[in-house]
Amino acid sequence: MKKIFRRISGKKFDERFPENAHGDFYVQNQVCIACGAPEAEAPDLIDHSKIEYGHCYFKKQPKTPDELSRAISAMQVSCISGLRYGGKDEEILKHLYESGLADECAHQPAVKIKLNRQKA
Repeated sequence: MKKIFRRISGKKFDERFPENAHGDFYVQNQVCIACGAPEAEAPDLIDHSKIEYGHCYFKKQPKTPDELSRAISAMQVSCISGLRYGGKDEEILKHLYESGLADECAHQPAVKIKLNRQKA
């Protein structure tokens, strides 16, 4: 799936939307375009802000393998690369890198992973 944008002016934006639940998965501040796709993929984890109309956020961090799978699926369907992973869990990083979501990760896995980059 092609993303509308990956970076603005060559810089990654890591400022978190303030309503995100504390944890490794988050939505970047001021990048959500209210497409609704991530929320549809993981409605138990992602919601639209009641304060700032249209901005989505992680209302809950994934805890179970099923929730983790839905969080990653939400990242994959996001059309703007605004859903991010800021953690350092090697298994999650490996999964994200192998799924073509390397640009949505704040860190790299310790072990080299063959990248499956999505074409912009």
